[in-house]
Amino acid sequence: MIFSAILGFLTTAYYLIKGFYYQIISFIFGLFGKKLKLKVKYGFVFYSEGKQYWNSFKPVIEALDEAGISLTYLTSDKDDEGLNYKSKYVQSRFIGRGNKAYSILNTLEADVCIMTTPGLDVLQIKRSKGVKHYAHLIHAPTDAAIYKLYSFDYYDSILCSGEHQIRTIRELEKLRGTEPKLLLKSGCAYMDVLAEKRDQFKRVASNPSSLGQNTNILLAPSWGSNALLARFGSSLIRPLLDEGYNVTIRPHPQSYMVEEDTIAQIKKDLQGYNNLSWDDKADGFDALISSDIMISDLSGVIFDYAFIFERPVISVKFDMDLRGLEANDLPYQIWEMGMLDKVGKQVSADKLEEIPTHIKALLTSSKESKDLISLREKHLFNFRQTGIIAAKQLQEIRHSLL
Repeated sequence: MIFSAILGFLTTAYYLIKGFYYQIISFIFGLFGKKLKLKVKYGFVFYSEGKQYWNSFKPVIEALDEAGISLTYLTSDKDDEGLNYKSKYVQSRFIGRGNKAYSILNTLEADVCIMTTPGLDVLQIKRSKGVKHYAHLIHAPTDAAIYKLYSFDYYDSILCSGEHQIRTIRELEKLRGTEPKLLLKSGCAYMDVLAEKRDQFKRVASNPSSLGQNTNILLAPSWGSNALLARFGSSLIRPLLDEGYNVTIRPHPQSYMVEEDTIAQIKKDLQGYNNLSWDDKADGFDALISSDIMISDLSGVIFDYAFIFERPVISVKFDMDLRGLEANDLPYQIWEMGMLDKVGKQVSADKLEEIPTHIKALLTSSKESKDLISLREKHLFNFRQTGIIAAKQLQEIRHSLL
């Protein structure tokens, strides 16, 4: 909070000093009949805090590029694939991390700034007086309620992936008395990228009659106190291994930073099993496409798996700690909770031993991919068209500002 206050003060001081400076210099230049060349002002600016968000921006940037619209892509990750994007209309630039990036973003001048980063004007990234419009691109199909408090309050528009997000944001606006934002039916861009990649691969699923050693289970939890690894550790995984399943554990990237001890303990507990593997690749595509069923908690990857790979998910049911989340302010249950039994099976935390039975039932049941396709059509806007739709929406926003 102290840092944010100082940063806000410095940003305000910057604009005051800059204003006086330009007035004085413009006056002097005017005496000689010349005009002062001011700081560069951008049209569209996309900001990414990490390489993992490139696929959320890529379809939108490609659509704007194809339309001949100039834009700037700023990133805080030197390994961001977006830095290699080549086009006469797209300028990419690494702006550093932390305070270096914040100082650039907080004094940015642009018509429209698009980010996946929540907490604008709450955390370190402040609204720049030089930016006319801030748009948030939601990078997951999950409910907006699972974000931290005030994640979206200070954006001008939100590019939503489903009606459930619109419902939550409108409810939060009503509860807090904030001005209604422009909520757009855009879609989930990275899912379009994932679907395109999936189409390039063909895979034969395991034969239900030979379940066991030929069945591949992907354990893909979220991170933190509400996640599987922290809550259950090896007690969840050992029965699956004893049953003869091939289990791949793919921890959330954040787990390697804040749950190192938990991961180390699980590896130690299960080191004797040769049917266990760990996946820590930046791209989880291989782990997703090579598995027959997923086990998770409330991670957004559940819907990647169900909607894109059209396979069932087993989730573990337990009481979530909603403190500090948008969901804590809502009078209704978050969207995910009502979806878990539709995309697979939700199992109580005190009945983990039943998971092998549910795996067999799901892989031999009539819950076919067409059921998951129907859910996708109902809950996801503009599947495989997100880039084109979102690009048009952003152009309309910018046109309204000119």
